[in-house]
Amino acid sequence: MTVALGTATPAEVAPSRRTAADWLGCLFFCAFAALLTLNSGKAGLLLIPPLFYELCVAITFLIRGRARRVLTGTVPRIAAYGASFLVPTFVWASVRWAPTWFAASDNSLLKMAGASCWLFGSLVAFWPIWYLRRSFSIEPAARSFTATGPYRLARHPIYATQIFEYVGIWLLHATVQLGAVLLVWLVLVRVRVRFEERVMSAEFPEYELYAQRVGPFWPRLNRGESARVG
Repeated sequence: MTVALGTATPAEVAPSRRTAADWLGCLFFCAFAALLTLNSGKAGLLLIPPLFYELCVAITFLIRGRARRVLTGTVPRIAAYGASFLVPTFVWASVRWAPTWFAASDNSLLKMAGASCWLFGSLVAFWPIWYLRRSFSIEPAARSFTATGPYRLARHPIYATQIFEYVGIWLLHATVQLGAVLLVWLVLVRVRVRFEERVMSAEFPEYELYAQRVGPFWPRLNRGESARVG
């Protein structure tokens, strides 16, 4: 039975070969990333790093391990898919139908700060993506517990890099509409993180101690010794 707010349950033993759903998921994310990049004009260049994440998700449909535990429910799915697709879809739609919603900033300081944030997030994003390459998931699921590399600094470093990327994009295109969409995206990310941590804690008891020592998006100032798990 599906519970509205999400219930963590052990996943069924999966077959050794890829299923039709795995192939469909891979094709969908590849198509989504390609179409938005190609149909967003110059804005598509700014979306390349976030959409690279979507391509990584597409690949992991074919290489990732099966989930040891999953979180079902309507709200977890809305948070997961909303956080994945909201900003790229808004940028694409604005470029096509409402260019003023994605107008370029005319302040040189904003442009410089935006370019710096976007570049930093884009470059650092490769690090956590590599560490989590076999454990990607859109919906909340526990495949493995990683607390090394970037995960010694933050529990969700991929989302942290996306924050830098999207804030950079907003500084380069500082419109009220884009700012409002980013606020909604941040709410969705917070909800998504809560559900992901629920399923991780249910599968890995040591995750709670790890969460006390490591901040969600950046290091804790008083985190003490890093969790030695993984």
